[in-house]
Amino acid sequence: MAVINIGTLSDIEKTKYVREALDFARYQLIYRQFGQKDRVEAREGKTVQWIRFSVPAVVSGSSFTGNVTYVKNSTGAAPTFTPATPGDTTVTATMEFLFGQGHEWNEGVEYSSLVDLPKELRKINAEHAGRAVDTEVRNVLVAGTNVAYANGKSSRTALVTTDTIDMNDIFDAVTTLRNNSAPLIKGMYTVVHSHNVTAQLMKDTAFQNAVQFQKPYIFTGTIAELYGCRFVGTENAPYVENGGSDNSIDKIEQTLIFGDNAYGVTYWMMNDYDLIYTGPGGWGDEYANRHALTWKFVGKAVILNQSWMLRLESARA
Repeated sequence: MAVINIGTLSDIEKTKYVREALDFARYQLIYRQFGQKDRVEAREGKTVQWIRFSVPAVVSGSSFTGNVTYVKNSTGAAPTFTPATPGDTTVTATMEFLFGQGHEWNEGVEYSSLVDLPKELRKINAEHAGRAVDTEVRNVLVAGTNVAYANGKSSRTALVTTDTIDMNDIFDAVTTLRNNSAPLIKGMYTVVHSHNVTAQLMKDTAFQNAVQFQKPYIFTGTIAELYGCRFVGTENAPYVENGGSDNSIDKIEQTLIFGDNAYGVTYWMMNDYDLIYTGPGGWGDEYANRHALTWKFVGKAVILNQSWMLRLESARA
């Protein structure tokens, strides 16, 4: 069979491979799944757009929580209509390009077509793509400026080894988001944390008592729901090494808590993600003996509202 380059596949064939890859990559997309998607129809070249919303909507420097935003009388006569302008801003960003490391194998394996490649190899590439893309989103979110520290400590340098996370820290962090009017994501805030934090929370009596009879969840990675939060564990959670008081903590966990529209991500569409197969005889392969498979992706993540997300830092037990 002749070598089939991804560029020669029909749209239907290519869509099949991309969808297959997404099935493998989807469980890696922890951070992406809770972001506001970009305005796809407004894409122009390398530029993408989101809408930054304000809640409550800002009216003349105040909010809908004050009596300045409504009229009261005892006659029932209609006042002059003065509609508010919703607090929204267009956020524009430039797309970024990711290129996978890929894999190479010898002609002796006797594969001659992309269609005949082992599914396991496509799986490895798709998982790598999913992790790489999600890591880029994570790196944007962890740079947020709204930060809290376990046990009410005032800074990272004030943390000590006993300042591990517990539900009291979650209560305080979520209260901050609620006071900032952060909107909910399908009824809850999302807490994304490492599996080490999962273990620490599971040893917390308050957490244990709340989750022992809970149901399975539809969100990728969700382990529990309580106090208006869904808890999502991932091995791709951020951390800082050698921190705390006198750098006494080996690793500081960075748990991210956010509401809806706190950040934006681009859609993962067919034209944003591509499989690239190079058959024998390409890129300096004089003996036509090498096959290669890799991926590329174009996308972007941005923080839309700093006050609707929070980074909670704690010591790793």
